[in-house]
Amino acid sequence: MRPCRQGEPLSQRLIFDASGILNLLRILGGRAPDVLRRGSTITLAFYEVGNALWRECSLLGRITSEEASKTIRTVFGLLQTMNVVELKSEKIGDSILNLAIKLGITYYDASYLAEAIRIGGVLVTDDEKLSKAAESIGLKTKTSREIIDRP
Repeated sequence: MRPCRQGEPLSQRLIFDASGILNLLRILGGRAPDVLRRGSTITLAFYEVGNALWRECSLLGRITSEEASKTIRTVFGLLQTMNVVELKSEKIGDSILNLAIKLGITYYDASYLAEAIRIGGVLVTDDEKLSKAAESIGLKTKTSREIIDRP
């Protein structure tokens, strides 16, 4: 992914976490790709989406295994059309770890923050704890609803 430049539109600097991706898909259905392609995510999103669907199916019983399978195929297809960033350098790994320790959040959550910081972007999340952690370090956040209502 190329770094964003000052003055680039906000839509070019949106980082979607798994909660934002799933909720936009639930709310917008077939229109979600148009919104999600305006930003990017990280490779972790593939795993977090899968884990969220497993949880909703196996632990909470909110969806059937067929619904989970259909959703995972849809989301994975969608993610493959987005700009998906790999965070694999030693420097970024250290930065993520330091954020996680400093903010008392998981390494997974800190990875979304690190990417948003790296590009000077806005994190799109519906995770309240992650949003509060981001705001505590001055990182802008938006919910999926805010992206829909005020892009």
